[in-house]
Amino acid sequence: MTVRVGHIEFLNCYPLYCGLRQRGTLDAREIEFVRGVPTDLNRMLMDGTIDFGPISSIAYARDHRRLVLSRRLSISSFGAVDSIQLVTRRPLGEIRSVALTSQSATSVTLLKTILKLRFGQDVEYGPLEGSPADALADHDAALLIGDEGLTALYFPVPDTTCYDLGELWQEWTGLPMVYAVWATRDEFARDRSEELVAVEEELAQSMNYGREHLPEVVSSADGRFRFGRDCLTRYFQVLLYDFPEEYQSGLLRFFELAHEAGELPEVPVLRFIDEVAPGGSPALVGSPAPYAGSPAGHAGHAGRAGSPAFRAVPPAGRSSEGGR
Repeated sequence: MTVRVGHIEFLNCYPLYCGLRQRGTLDAREIEFVRGVPTDLNRMLMDGTIDFGPISSIAYARDHRRLVLSRRLSISSFGAVDSIQLVTRRPLGEIRSVALTSQSATSVTLLKTILKLRFGQDVEYGPLEGSPADALADHDAALLIGDEGLTALYFPVPDTTCYDLGELWQEWTGLPMVYAVWATRDEFARDRSEELVAVEEELAQSMNYGREHLPEVVSSADGRFRFGRDCLTRYFQVLLYDFPEEYQSGLLRFFELAHEAGELPEVPVLRFIDEVAPGGSPALVGSPAPYAGSPAGHAGHAGRAGSPAFRAVPPAGRSSEGGR
């Protein structure tokens, strides 16, 4: 039977889908990809439209009793992530209203937690409507994610500063940040464990392929997106796609602080596929090697940041005046 797998339509997942295509080992009878932005996939996993996929890490926290995680897959960074940007014309300490993207639950919770607990700010939030420039006419700042976040960074609205949420988090806590986890429903892991583990293996190997063939992935993405090769190379370097213990610890700290900020009713535990699926194993393969040029898989702070046909430290903002 086919496993329906969520497909995030952002550049951050391109190495995975490029790896799947280039490896050529995917059996279309085994996997069907279903497209959506993170908040779509959050809903689809819970209502049974998809069986396995990348969801907002905060969505796991809110439904953790019904879900289990892959130990082998995530979308994370240590420091700057490039594609999650708070765009503003005001100093960070003077922001009192923010227009929020509707595409990401984790980024919204992360921003609210940082502004409340790190900066002690009372902020009014509203929906992001229209362009970033339109949003800034009515709000002090706008939260952008994905390809829109990258666009704000590399093609900035005039006279704005971009604050990278991954950087703000790392400066505050010293920890990596996990934006998306790969999850499935508990009953699916129990009832169809063999198929699930086979799909997880295929996805992990494809992530490894993309990591080990960075120039090939960049060449494939070049021309499909508006970002140049330097941006693509850096972006695929700052992202981490596996889920080692250090990143699990960072995720738990995020849950603790989100709970303290009133964004979660409780702090969840992390439960994994191998704990409920008979064929699961936490050590099917070792951690993949980091992308070339990325020390130990961690993002640095210097430099700048089409998919296949499937269904307390002062923050360092980036000003549009000097570019990045």
